[in-house]
Amino acid sequence: MNWLFEAPRHHMQRQIACMIVAAVLARAAVDASAEPEMTFKLSGVRSAAAAAFQSEMQQARVKVREWWGASFEHAISIETNTDRVLSMALIPAWRGERGTMIFGAKRVNAGEAATVHEMIHVYAPNANRFLAEGLAVYGHDLLGGPPAYPNFGKSLDALAARSVNREVAIALERTPTPNPLESVSKEGEAIAGSFVKFLIERHGMDKFRTLYALTPLVPMQRDPGAPARWQQIYGESFESIVNVWLTALQKR
Repeated sequence: MNWLFEAPRHHMQRQIACMIVAAVLARAAVDASAEPEMTFKLSGVRSAAAAAFQSEMQQARVKVREWWGASFEHAISIETNTDRVLSMALIPAWRGERGTMIFGAKRVNAGEAATVHEMIHVYAPNANRFLAEGLAVYGHDLLGGPPAYPNFGKSLDALAARSVNREVAIALERTPTPNPLESVSKEGEAIAGSFVKFLIERHGMDKFRTLYALTPLVPMQRDPGAPARWQQIYGESFESIVNVWLTALQKR
């Protein structure tokens, strides 16, 4: 007589399985709809390069969100033009257009677009240009972005070692967004990347995030932060940290 009970039990199991599948599909639909929109307006880019670029930008967003956190959940607009060489996302954020990214078509066609770098600027803009560029350059290398400006796959430490000194580092740290680091040194962004790499690897990401949070980007304002914040977070001055970093560069 057990067969009398087996059929209802199997029917109930099927119902439960269907409910689980439906719940999973519903959750997936919600997640998909919650994904921020990313639009492309590509001018001067070959079709094959455009397809690769769009895929790389989608991957860059996933990598940056997992690494830094989902700190920007709005639409992202990506465009290219033939008038530019360097890309930008931090300057639009400073202008109040966070989520706008502009790339030079030449670099996109060459497979040298700073995809992860610029995505980091969208998710983690900062009023201190030295820290903002340092995080973007370091993160681009760490997360496997394509060879791109400023180091094109070369060692950040090697580029920094040949051009930085204490005075240059201090001037770079005093640079507010949107002022370019290149106005202090042509290797400004590589120097920034090397320093942030050193800072995070030596003292950890938690302390860096705490420091970074002290200089939030406010559109149309220039404020690189108070020098005393370094002592507050790291227990030593910026100059002292720089001295240790420069010594490490010389030993490499």
